[in-house]
Amino acid sequence: MKPLARKSKHRSLRQKLIKEADIDKFFSLFIRNRDIVCQFPLRNNEDYHAGVLQNSHFYGRTARSVRWDEDNCDALCARHHQFLEERKNAEYEDFKLNQLGAFKFAALKKRYYSLKHWTPQEKRELYDKYKMK
Repeated sequence: MKPLARKSKHRSLRQKLIKEADIDKFFSLFIRNRDIVCQFPLRNNEDYHAGVLQNSHFYGRTARSVRWDEDNCDALCARHHQFLEERKNAEYEDFKLNQLGAFKFAALKKRYYSLKHWTPQEKRELYDKYKMK
């Protein structure tokens, strides 16, 4: 008779961990569905938005404290996403300030400068939140 095999506690913990790429995928879909169209207004010499919608982060994804912050993200067409990424301290900042208003923009900036370590439980909650939306 064989002895009963024990289940590893570590394996069950590993199965419950959520990958950040999975949260990114559902969060990006949420932002693009929320905004529906490119959020950057057409400029004088433009007559259309170019490319499919992309999720743009004002503060980049490496800024962990605001990586999944809805105020930090907008759906942009490919043309405007590239345009604004090259102008973070100019047009993009003006755009976000006008969009959010001074108070919410200052709050976003404060969250950006704060350190954030996402626990596995918090990642699970984010995953569930954006998967459902």
